[in-house]
Amino acid sequence: MIPEPQRAYTLELLAALGPVANEFVVAGAQAMKFTVQGARATKDIDFILDVIGLQAEPLKLADVLRQLGYAAVEGARNFQFEKPIPGSAEKMRIEFMAPEEFRRKTDFRVDVQEGIHARACAGGTIALAESDLHNLAGTLPNGETHSGRIRVTRPHALVMLKLLALYDRYHNIRGPQEARHDREEAQTHSADIVAIVAALPDIGNFKRQFAQQFLRDPELGMRVMQILSTFFRETTSPGLLVYAEYVAAGLPVDPQAQDEIRQELGRAQALMSSILPSLASRALAEAIDDSCDLEKIPTLVEDYLSGLENSGIAMEHELALQLLPSEAFGGAIKRGDTFIVSASEAVQKVSAEEATLLRAYLASKANMLRANETLKHRFPHALQD
Repeated sequence: MIPEPQRAYTLELLAALGPVANEFVVAGAQAMKFTVQGARATKDIDFILDVIGLQAEPLKLADVLRQLGYAAVEGARNFQFEKPIPGSAEKMRIEFMAPEEFRRKTDFRVDVQEGIHARACAGGTIALAESDLHNLAGTLPNGETHSGRIRVTRPHALVMLKLLALYDRYHNIRGPQEARHDREEAQTHSADIVAIVAALPDIGNFKRQFAQQFLRDPELGMRVMQILSTFFRETTSPGLLVYAEYVAAGLPVDPQAQDEIRQELGRAQALMSSILPSLASRALAEAIDDSCDLEKIPTLVEDYLSGLENSGIAMEHELALQLLPSEAFGGAIKRGDTFIVSASEAVQKVSAEEATLLRAYLASKANMLRANETLKHRFPHALQD
């Protein structure tokens, strides 16, 4: 649960917002506290906002924050707010995020209400939907007891957000001047992911929910699955390398510490392997990309659509996944893996949730191909609406 003194000020904010608080979803490290006992300490609270709901809401969020004593953080452009905590050197800081699809064309911000912006967040729509209400009780800053309900991102959606953040920080997309800070943030995100997975009571259920959340956005789902696979499949994968750095930072530099790091790295890799997408699903995703890439591999696209057309099968049909051209399969993903030579073979090796997500991904590619009138005319059955 959210610790003091932040809990008191969170309750104060919830009370001031009233029913509108339901459109604020806690993410980030504070959300971890509802899943992971002993989660790392943090003083900030990140909220993902329901932009559509708040834009239609008569309550003015800027006025509420002003009345509670919050001021915009300098340079944050109205998406971070803070206020001093009396009798302490600490401050209560909140940050607003919102689904990426609402972002401005000119920068990373989302306009929420007058005087209130949010930072665009990939996967924000999923995180809003994949959330639960939790009870939160304590005392208000004035000493009065108070209880309320707060909406919190579910573990599988939180891992999605952490994976996207890990990818960005690891690749230092903000430039060389932020390289050191981004590396440290990558270490923290990786450690958070491992901690969340370690705290799961049911890995199988988590894996199902993790795949199912992306039916709302299969393109994002394939991107996140690729990050998960690339960053955590082996002890030498990027995510586990920065996790080793995180562990090492808390240990003395001596031979015994190195043994502890190796043991912890092996434990983390074994743990993460339990939620990785199958190699067959990765092969199918890559085959879908190649078979639908009209710009780079037009002949493969035409072969695939011709096969579907001759069979009278639309791309949205469940059998379309099994008819991906064998030319789209390059064999083993990496040395030591079993060769995959056909879609029908690969489909037999994926879980039901993976197959459903892959079919949704293929359907999204069909929508892109339909935009080409020539293809739509030549392959009316394959690309039927």
